[in-house]
Amino acid sequence: MQTFIHDIFSRNRILAYLGAGFFMLAILLGLYAIINTEEVLGINSMIKPIKFCISTWAYAWTMAYLLFYVNNQKKVKWYSILASFVMIFENGVITVQAFRGKISHFNQSELAGGILYALMGVMIVWLTTATLVIAIRFILQKTYTISSPFAFSIKIGLIMFVIFSFLGGYMSAINTHNVGGETGQAGLPLLNWSTLFGDVRVAHFFGIHSLQLIPLFGYIMSSSVKEESKAKTFIWIGTLFYLSFVCFTMYQALNGLPFIEL
Repeated sequence: MQTFIHDIFSRNRILAYLGAGFFMLAILLGLYAIINTEEVLGINSMIKPIKFCISTWAYAWTMAYLLFYVNNQKKVKWYSILASFVMIFENGVITVQAFRGKISHFNQSELAGGILYALMGVMIVWLTTATLVIAIRFILQKTYTISSPFAFSIKIGLIMFVIFSFLGGYMSAINTHNVGGETGQAGLPLLNWSTLFGDVRVAHFFGIHSLQLIPLFGYIMSSSVKEESKAKTFIWIGTLFYLSFVCFTMYQALNGLPFIEL
């Protein structure tokens, strides 16, 4: 683990420190949540910023590790600066609204909250588009410093991440993440995914974490399977299984069915 953390900081200090900062913030918010009495939609108001801080930590460190293999590191540096700006703004809005006892997403109850939510949407689209651009740059590289199967899995992970990131835009378009019922009702502990209705956040969550899971699987396959063609075949099969699962969770959501019914 120590070697992995050292690699993160040696590969991309901007994203490494971004992730570390949000990991520490998640811990602080978790401690504060113990004594916090403010609630938003029926749950501790700190839950949402904690989740987003942890997600940002995972995103930042994953990108710090994977984008090291992009040949044009100058472009990676500019992407890292943009990602830091967007993530700090988004998490800042979510955290401030949590302390105020206000919702940060789908906020139509106050002018300031609505403006902040709209700005978050614009910035996330900006970052997602930038991610697509750098993913294409990586895909079109003529040479790689890693094995072909591992590079192949990174390409898939990046593209799936971009595709399922745009589910955030879909939720904004329908102005909710629930299908078949209102938000703020019974949900799974911590994740708060609806246990009564369809919830698009499930597919969004599993989809964007392709960024971690597919390259990890690709690394394992490239390390354990000697023949590159076989390793790529296994990666394809694993990807199809995972993609089918994510699509199934989306099917559940669109049909008003909860991921887990309690």
